[in-house]
Amino acid sequence: MSVHCQRFLFAFCLATSAALAAEKAQVIPPERLANYWLLAQAPDANAPNSGRNLDAPSCAAVSYIVEKDGSTSQVKLERLVPDGDLGKVAVGVVAGMRFAASKQNLGKDRVFTYVVIPFNLPDANSTNAADRAKRVQTLAACKLDNFKQGAGDVINIVH
Repeated sequence: MSVHCQRFLFAFCLATSAALAAEKAQVIPPERLANYWLLAQAPDANAPNSGRNLDAPSCAAVSYIVEKDGSTSQVKLERLVPDGDLGKVAVGVVAGMRFAASKQNLGKDRVFTYVVIPFNLPDANSTNAADRAKRVQTLAACKLDNFKQGAGDVINIVH
């Protein structure tokens, strides 16, 4: 192999690895997101006028990537309890969220995480014990337990 060919091959490998590194996102559980990104803007939920389980106490788990510019991408409904038409609403909210990098995230690292969005649940600050219990029980149904096992991992994003 000629020296010119070796240099070209080395440069190609270097450029390819840099491009792949740019595509990686660190997996972060929701409770650690504030170490990387802070919610700067969240759109209003745009619920439909009619549909299944629109008034039912429910939750939606939505995964997403926070990009270097603070926008979200790869938004995906992971779980909706109970099943119904509020999943589209949750995905729309997450797709419209914008983030600002935290002080610890000077490199504006891309992260993959998720959020649990409550619908029709009692207020978190309710003084009624039954209301608080109902809220905790409903939100627990949308927790993605296997997500924590990958915390700190790096995933490759395929476009």
